[in-house]
Amino acid sequence: MFVNLLLIMTFLGSGMAFLAFIVLSIIRGLFKKGPNFKFISLVTGVPALVLFIFTIVLLSYDEPEEAVSTAPEKQTETELVEEEKTFTPKLKIASEVIDNQVEIAGETNLPDKTALLVTLKNNKDKNIEKTTSVKDGKFSLDAIPIEELKSGKQKFELSLSDDQPDSVIEIIGVDGRLLTGELIDDEKQLIVTAKMDVPSERSPPSDVKGEKVKVTHAVDGDTIVVDLDGKEEKVRMILVDTPETKHPQMGVQPFGPEAVEFTAKTLEGKTVTLEFGTQERDKSGKLLAYVWIEDKLFNNMLLEKGFARVDVSPSNTKYLEEFEATQDKAKKKGIGVWSIKNYVQDDGFKKPKKEKEKSVAVAPKKETSQPPLKKAEPKPEPQPEKQAAPSEPKEEAKPAPQPKPETKPAPTPEPEPEPAQDQSACDIKGSKTGIYHVPGSTYYDRTTNVVQWFCSEQEAINAGYRAPER
Repeated sequence: MFVNLLLIMTFLGSGMAFLAFIVLSIIRGLFKKGPNFKFISLVTGVPALVLFIFTIVLLSYDEPEEAVSTAPEKQTETELVEEEKTFTPKLKIASEVIDNQVEIAGETNLPDKTALLVTLKNNKDKNIEKTTSVKDGKFSLDAIPIEELKSGKQKFELSLSDDQPDSVIEIIGVDGRLLTGELIDDEKQLIVTAKMDVPSERSPPSDVKGEKVKVTHAVDGDTIVVDLDGKEEKVRMILVDTPETKHPQMGVQPFGPEAVEFTAKTLEGKTVTLEFGTQERDKSGKLLAYVWIEDKLFNNMLLEKGFARVDVSPSNTKYLEEFEATQDKAKKKGIGVWSIKNYVQDDGFKKPKKEKEKSVAVAPKKETSQPPLKKAEPKPEPQPEKQAAPSEPKEEAKPAPQPKPETKPAPTPEPEPEPAQDQSACDIKGSKTGIYHVPGSTYYDRTTNVVQWFCSEQEAINAGYRAPER
């Protein structure tokens, strides 16, 4: 304002001085009177010229001053507008494999309802897209099973979805034009890259703490040998019992070979996880464990196939309820060991009824062996033939008794001394302990809990019994 006022006054002063110079010059010229031209020029012209020059100087100085003073004001206003509209996103992202599923989640300052897009590789090495949205500064994808993804290490990207709600567009701008910062590329696109490692095989649940080992071979349906830290260890599976195949007394029991075959086919040469119970070893020194093959509990698989029964252990009961439920299903289906009536017992497996009936059928013959010997005495009955000679009428009346002696030997034939001898030979005792005792042996007379009688040692061995050590 002051500069402008000064300019006006200078301009007026110069104008008045110039006007005075003209007036005085006219008077001097017309009337030949008054000051001379030199005086007039000095008095009016010089001040006018000086004021004119000063005015020009002020004008030239005032214009750049206005440009300098006004330009910063306009620039500052623009910067304020840009600071209000631009948005610098911040984002953290992480991935984790939990219970054979990949979980991706993170935190961000992007507004709620911002639609995010995650791009990763599937099991066919092709890109797939998963969507999620921001809520309360956080986001997460639905868990993805590992078998759906490419195994091994892979990169995945997070970006903004094309479709965003109006509330988000107001902050980030159309197509993210208001976004700025190190996460934004030259095309105004938000792209964040991260890495993850997808396992190739499923693993036990996250709460299972076990030891990974390699199975060398199967000993029995419920017993395997593993390589543990370079040492071979026998492992007995907890809470399950399969039929025997190598027991000295029981021999080979029904479904024992099938159980061994299933265990060998499923586990041999494979890496498994041993989950040890409260009691680490049994009385014979075998390790006691639940055996995990990937994410499946093999102990339970034996029950599911009907190859085992639940063998309750008071010291290890973690999966008891689950095992009993599986056993009930197999029992209802009548598969495996449950297909034989009364085969499964609380303490193990017993022989099928047919085998017991055969062995019991031998014992009654011992009791009936004497009556046939007594009935074999009616040999003196040739008397009817002597009486038939003197009287022919009696011969006609007595032909009836003749077939009787002929028919009597049929049910009890005379050549049955051999069965009688065999019956007397069926004196080998089979005890509850699975040991057989022959007459004259140390414990023969002491053995009173006879389960089965045998006629030969081979018959006892075939039935699963063994000879006493003494």
